[in-house]
Amino acid sequence: MLLLEAKQLEKSYDGKLIIKQTEPFQLFTNDRVGLVGLNGSGKSTFLKLLAETELRDAGSVQHYGTLGIVSQFAKEEQSLTSKSEAAWNLQGKKYDTMSGGERTRTQIAAALEQDPDILILDEPTSHLDVDGMDQLADELLRFKGALLLVSHDRAFLDTVCTKIVEIDHQTFATYPGNYSDYLIQKDQQLKRKHFEYEQYVKEKTRLERTAKEKASKARDLKNKPTRMSYSEAKLGKGKLQNAKRSLEKKSKVIEKRIEMLDKKEKPKKQQNVEFDIQRFSKVHGKQVLVVKDLSLRFDEKPLVQNLTFSVKPGMKIVLTGKNGTGKSTLLQEIYKGNEAIEKSNQLKVGYFHQHLNILDPQKSILENVMERSLYDETWVRTILARMLFKREDVFKRVDVLSGGEKMKTALAKLFLSDYNLLLLDEPSNYLDLFTREALEEVLVAYPGTFILATHDRRLMEKTATHILELQPPKVYWFEGDYTEFKKQRSGTQNEQNHDGDELLKLQFEMAELISQLSVCSDLSKKDELDRRYNHVLHRMNKLRS
Repeated sequence: MLLLEAKQLEKSYDGKLIIKQTEPFQLFTNDRVGLVGLNGSGKSTFLKLLAETELRDAGSVQHYGTLGIVSQFAKEEQSLTSKSEAAWNLQGKKYDTMSGGERTRTQIAAALEQDPDILILDEPTSHLDVDGMDQLADELLRFKGALLLVSHDRAFLDTVCTKIVEIDHQTFATYPGNYSDYLIQKDQQLKRKHFEYEQYVKEKTRLERTAKEKASKARDLKNKPTRMSYSEAKLGKGKLQNAKRSLEKKSKVIEKRIEMLDKKEKPKKQQNVEFDIQRFSKVHGKQVLVVKDLSLRFDEKPLVQNLTFSVKPGMKIVLTGKNGTGKSTLLQEIYKGNEAIEKSNQLKVGYFHQHLNILDPQKSILENVMERSLYDETWVRTILARMLFKREDVFKRVDVLSGGEKMKTALAKLFLSDYNLLLLDEPSNYLDLFTREALEEVLVAYPGTFILATHDRRLMEKTATHILELQPPKVYWFEGDYTEFKKQRSGTQNEQNHDGDELLKLQFEMAELISQLSVCSDLSKKDELDRRYNHVLHRMNKLRS
């Protein structure tokens, strides 16, 4: 059953065309549509036009059912039933004092209470933690009406959507399936374009070569062959002229065929990100930093007690946990310094925080990034292009950039500066899907150490070598990627809790033993340390297996 139809929609801001719809858009019962596109491509504008919360310049929208809306910029207080408050953990919360995640959950609960025919959601996952996204996905899978949403969480789009609509330069393209299916289809399209371009070049080259050969033969035809007398040649002159004209005519025909070929543009190939490790400031010690018995509080509220772990060079640690468990607080303590945290003397720490301004708004993107860069301008511009700052974009001043563009610039400045430990607090917020994928590649290629706090599960899966999960008052340390971590966490919880705690203690003891062994000169004491070292190593391997 058709529930919504839009035709010929147009919208401009300050003379700049944002949306120009050429094909009708229709939404049917049970449709699960994810809207994707670069930042600034008009996704949120399109949703507002469909919901008629914003005036259109042209076109028409028809609704054939009721509408529920979740907007990332909504500020009005919502009224909920006690059942919804309990389901979304909102009991006793006042809207004015709610966090971003709590306000988002309030909007979602209020929209679902209406039981609408059509549900439109603009960035509902922005402020939700992993558990919140899972809960929302479960609710949407049970939802009986049509669904249209914008989200930058790829795992969420994979779970919920059965169709993807891409907006690119006012062009709308529809792909059946979820986000992963969309990527496969896009890749197949690119391969097809490469194939068609190669066939076009091959045929054009063949025709050009043939035309050139015909023209050359026509030029080489002499008035008489070398061994022929003038009288004999005169008799055959007409035949020579006819042959010459025939070759010239064939050459012209081939040139015309070249002009009539269906021209194919060469698909653009993105460069891979590679960091110049020779100019990277390495930490040569066994450990980058050691955290021993650290306790965290926020506004007098205890978060974590006696946190202990060590970070070795090259580790890529994902810091995970629900909202409010202390992830940002831990990163701040590492950056500022704390008596419970020992840092290597060679450590150079770069800190990315959504509210920390490391950019000069009066300077350009390129000037900001080059300020402390280890790399030359050519390489910096290559990386910026990978972050989707192309050509003249790098000369834009920071004060005219969007929120997402500022985030990208700050990240590029960190990656290309003289740091060997990066602390990254939700770096993917406000980044579109394509920029998140570019961020993944940069993080995978990054030769240093980082601690990354994020709720983006794809980012966790692609980048992590170790997981540190905060679950106050407990902390869990896992050596391995996020997929392995999830498998382990799905086992017996009590056994994992015990093993995780023991592994943390053993890792710290191992660090202490290595330190003592490196300076010990007493043979008897060294033997004792060796025995303990082997015992601890055996126990750690057993726990990890």
